[in-house]
Amino acid sequence: MKWTQPWYLAYALVGMMMLGVAPIFIPLSVEDGGKNGATLVGLVVAAFYAGGLLAPVLGSLADRRGIQRGVFLWSFPVMALAMVGFGLGTSVWIWAPLALIFGGAGSLAGTVAGLFIVEAQPMKEWNNRLSWFRLAYGLGQVVGLIIAALAATQLRFGWILSAVLLATGFFLGRRQLPRLKPATPPPGARTKGLAALLRGKIGVFLLTWLLTMMGVQTFFNVVPLVMRDSFAVDPSTSSILFLVGAVLGTLCYPLAGSIANRTGPGAVLLVGVGATILAFGSMAVAALGDIPGKAVIGSIALIVAATAYSFEVVAATLMVVKIYPGPEGSAMGLLNGIIALGAVLGALVPSFLAQAFGYSALPAFACGVLVLAALAGLPLYRRSVWRGAPAAPAGSKTSPAT
Repeated sequence: MKWTQPWYLAYALVGMMMLGVAPIFIPLSVEDGGKNGATLVGLVVAAFYAGGLLAPVLGSLADRRGIQRGVFLWSFPVMALAMVGFGLGTSVWIWAPLALIFGGAGSLAGTVAGLFIVEAQPMKEWNNRLSWFRLAYGLGQVVGLIIAALAATQLRFGWILSAVLLATGFFLGRRQLPRLKPATPPPGARTKGLAALLRGKIGVFLLTWLLTMMGVQTFFNVVPLVMRDSFAVDPSTSSILFLVGAVLGTLCYPLAGSIANRTGPGAVLLVGVGATILAFGSMAVAALGDIPGKAVIGSIALIVAATAYSFEVVAATLMVVKIYPGPEGSAMGLLNGIIALGAVLGALVPSFLAQAFGYSALPAFACGVLVLAALAGLPLYRRSVWRGAPAAPAGSKTSPAT
């Protein structure tokens, strides 16, 4: 328990909503038994993640003003109220703005939460602390998927139950939550333009991470619908399969951190992306070729893809806080902003593909995008690339808590 703190329980609730409940309940609620098509499902899913596009700006603002603690705690009642409204709503035009609110609040909470580690703890402990921190997030996802599996046919009850649990985060998050000073940008940070930011490792990382998230979220945004239409696996069963993968992935968070300590985070990212390519590739072959036993193949591939996500997100978290040339608040916000942008693209672009060819076309599209991500990330995979990181000015990565 050396690397954990009680407030991680609140962060776990963010994982419950962002990775557990929302990916299952949103597409099922909006599709409503086939009454709404893939484009409307994509619209609401995109709205959920579009809220996260503001996370870099709002997270950086909270960091500069020293209000990280308040922003983190008050995000929970905001998310809970929006989720209740979503559960009671009956129209896409009600669901979309509510999805924008609770998705944005969740992304902001995740952004600010990371600051309580990278600004309050010494850099030498980041790999271990961040991997256990992500472990808490993964445990929350497991709880969310259990709720999704049990309430896939009782969506309104599931939404309200999740909202009640989420509201407790306001109280759980207060336990030993550090109080942080306002962040001070490192010398010269304000003079860096976009072109300067995108040069070198950080530019390669951003492109790789965007493509990775677009590929991953193309599938996970609508996972119950893909599994139902492509592999004849009902939503409750797909939630259980997703749960198995999430449990395995959660157990792998500390392992991913340990591998990063030995080989660098680039190798961890390669493991995650490579495993996901194999999973989505086998899904595509099974679904498009309509081969015997495709339900078994799709089910195993779902477990593998859900497990691999832990390696991808741990690697990305370690990378961005080490190489971003600015305050940690901006780094964590940027990470979540790219996740959101990838998820929005992975909701809108493939929705037209699904409308035209069905959900069975999505694994092949996702696999292709991830192959591009793997190729884009080639400069990041060697251990030597990460020796001497971070590249930020001295003193910018060791801000103590007050």
